[in-house]
Amino acid sequence: MPLAALLSTLTLFALGQAAALYNLRTGRFWPGALVTALLWVAADLALLQRFVYGELDGWFQVGVAGVLGTGAVASSWLGFELWRRRRSATARARTAVFRQGLVAYLRGDLPTAAAAFVRLLRCDPWDVAAWCALANVRARAGQSRRARACQARARAVDRGSHRAWLQLPLPKPAVRRGPVAPAVGAVARVRPVARAGS
Repeated sequence: MPLAALLSTLTLFALGQAAALYNLRTGRFWPGALVTALLWVAADLALLQRFVYGELDGWFQVGVAGVLGTGAVASSWLGFELWRRRRSATARARTAVFRQGLVAYLRGDLPTAAAAFVRLLRCDPWDVAAWCALANVRARAGQSRRARACQARARAVDRGSHRAWLQLPLPKPAVRRGPVAPAVGAVARVRPVARAGS
């Protein structure tokens, strides 16, 4: 195998694996797992044919083509998704579309609300607020299973946000000064009254 072909294969394998790890670390389990499985199955096939059977044709070429194709498609698709979530027309109109879906939900127009939130999620599958809003729409429509699935997706893509909340400077509660009310059930101590002349 020529050195240039080997380097291109290794590069696309690394790019595909990096795209898979990005999906896995940001809560998108199935895309990341599928790309990882395809990459390693294709690489194992190529290595098996090359070093065990000594073949450079047939199934070896199939394995190399699998690595090249999977790596190219996975990395290119991730790049397109990252561009779409920031630069597309839907991304630029995200606030307006979300407001449209929220108004439709408050008015009881559930199909319009669901369409707005689904549009946002097709543009940005990492949009936690859109997943939560869509879960509310599904729940109100009586689709409890789909609502739970949306909530699970929201939790999955919301990795690490709890750390930011824990680091917020919360205001200290104000201390109320004044007489303290007796605890419920407490027994009041009665001082004996001194007799006159004693």
